[in-house]
Amino acid sequence: MTAIGPTPKHSNDALKRARLRAARLSALALLLGAGLLYTVAQYFRPGHPWLGFVAAFSGAAMIGALADWFAVVALFRHPLGLPLPHTAIIAANKGRIADSLGEFIQSRFLSADKIREGVHALGPGRRLGKWCLHEENVARIQSYLAQIVRHLLTTVDQKQARAFLANALARGLETLDTGLLAGRLLDMLAENRRHQWLLDEALTQLYQFLQHDDVRQELVHAIARHMDFVPSTLNLDERVGRAILQRLYDALQTVLQAVREDHDHVLRRRFDEAVIDISNKLKSDPLFRARIQAMQTDLIYNPEMEIIIAALWDGLQEWLLGQLEEGHKRSPQSARTLAVAVRELVASFANRPALHAWIDAQIASYAPPLVKRYRRTLGLFIAAQVKAWDDTFLIDQIELNIGRDLQFIRINGTLVGGIVGLVLYTVTRLIR
Repeated sequence: MTAIGPTPKHSNDALKRARLRAARLSALALLLGAGLLYTVAQYFRPGHPWLGFVAAFSGAAMIGALADWFAVVALFRHPLGLPLPHTAIIAANKGRIADSLGEFIQSRFLSADKIREGVHALGPGRRLGKWCLHEENVARIQSYLAQIVRHLLTTVDQKQARAFLANALARGLETLDTGLLAGRLLDMLAENRRHQWLLDEALTQLYQFLQHDDVRQELVHAIARHMDFVPSTLNLDERVGRAILQRLYDALQTVLQAVREDHDHVLRRRFDEAVIDISNKLKSDPLFRARIQAMQTDLIYNPEMEIIIAALWDGLQEWLLGQLEEGHKRSPQSARTLAVAVRELVASFANRPALHAWIDAQIASYAPPLVKRYRRTLGLFIAAQVKAWDDTFLIDQIELNIGRDLQFIRINGTLVGGIVGLVLYTVTRLIR
């Protein structure tokens, strides 16, 4: 069986405790070393006067070490358990420290300028774009989207969903100026005569439609029924009808070929005029626009629309669930199509620096007012959390994170104290 290791947090705490313990032992060893050196120097000093310098250094080093030990310990607890004044400073001032910490975070970290600087420095849009370039992240996005959509589709109330869809479509259609929108669309098509493609396509589809045998036969019968001038005893009506229809086909083919080859053909000019006329009516003719608006209103409030919307929702729901079925067993091809669509969408986002910059700008714009609104609440929350901590837990956490550096203060105090003692001893001997 594989052993389960500690969590990263606990492993990090253990490493910090080990380093703190090593720093404490180093400071203690230096203090004991200074004490041993002082004892040896004092013992052999009568016969060796130069040991006075060693004794001065080691004695002052002990004083510096003990003074800094007292200062470091006094931050967290009472030295040697003695309730001396101004010791156990953190525990005694926990409330004031908590309030100061909350106020400091409010004023320094949560100011509008700092937030904007942080957003621009972090570049969340750019980072998100880079994150989206990794294949495993794309797969993760696809999985999350599938889970969310599947959950929504299987838990939503069907009646409410249909009603919501119907209301949304109704509101959208009520506010939509269909005439103006259609007029502008025609204007866009009319630029550089792009609408002529519609004419070409319509004529091509018409010609292909007339090539079907059943259509040709129906037209022959229609022509024959209107040929009263031909005696029925001659049985020429259908043969004449076919001949006339063939002539019509030939004429139509000739016209189509002429229109395709001549970009200034009279039919094209008439079509240009018709498009411009319809566009103007859609945008500015009150009677024409009123008729379109009436048709739009009839469509919105038509009782059959409810049936259509219900069928639309049911079909959409069934289709989506089919694509998202576990393991994609029902439609692997559709599943691959969905995966490709997600991949292309993510790749498109990842390669658009302008979109990344827009995201950064939006966050930098909306974040400061939002943070300002809740800044004081957040500061009070932080202060309340610190005050609620147990004194032992608070001291342990602070000592665990900065205690090792404080032990180096003891080490430095030992060395600096020894050097100062040595300098003073030397200067005193020189003066004498």
